[in-house]
Amino acid sequence: MSETPAIEIRPIEPDEWEAAVELVRKTLGEYDAYDFEANLSDLQPDRTEELYEEPKGRFWIAKTSDTIVGTAGLRREADRTCRLVRLSVHSDHRRSDVVQSLQAAFEEYAKQAGYRRVIAEATARQKPAANFLESAGFIEFKRTLRQKIVVVTFEKVL
Repeated sequence: MSETPAIEIRPIEPDEWEAAVELVRKTLGEYDAYDFEANLSDLQPDRTEELYEEPKGRFWIAKTSDTIVGTAGLRREADRTCRLVRLSVHSDHRRSDVVQSLQAAFEEYAKQAGYRRVIAEATARQKPAANFLESAGFIEFKRTLRQKIVVVTFEKVL
């Protein structure tokens, strides 16, 4: 019986962005997300520093010894509200605790940074993401139509 490799959750390093973006692109593609290439503008090299460096935000990865298997980002929305973005987990690791570990790192940081409310979105096609958000204590509060796809917005009070 082979041992599951240890997963490290930590902030992303500059040389890891390319692999992280590739994982996000792959997971979005699995769900036929709305024009996801255009939706990746926040992950372009000229935008990541602006959006994901403290104090405006943060970006985490879940990594085995040599492979990024999960991502999660925090972006500031308002004084006490942040947005959980880019929560992506490689399909081989979805039944593990990677997503819960990323969520825990995100929430711990958000609380320490003074956020009291978290917003997150998933398309109606991303049922596993919506199910995870609900199991993590998020509550659906809005549905909107974007490019003919229903986007569900969730919130959680920290």
